[in-house]
Amino acid sequence: MVNEMADVVVTIKVLPNSPEINIDELGAKVEEVIKKFGRIYKKSVQPIAFGINALVISFIMPEGEGGTEPVEAEVKKIDGTGDVQVTDVTRIVDVNDL
Repeated sequence: MVNEMADVVVTIKVLPNSPEINIDELGAKVEEVIKKFGRIYKKSVQPIAFGINALVISFIMPEGEGGTEPVEAEVKKIDGTGDVQVTDVTRIVDVNDL
């Protein structure tokens, strides 16, 4: 059996550091960062509490050393970003199945 590198679907949740942050503008900045590492698969806005919404973005990136840490580090640098969590990483064999 050949051990080939596969792609992974990563789901990341990004919370703004304040309810006053425009979630659409923050989302556009987060997407720009993610596109440096892979391609957007799906995205949504999830209500949390007290007027705060979280961005939930799933994207496809190559599996490899470093994992999701470089993506998380870059997203955390975006002005207006509060908490950043990777909520799921799933290995996929054939991207065409998505």
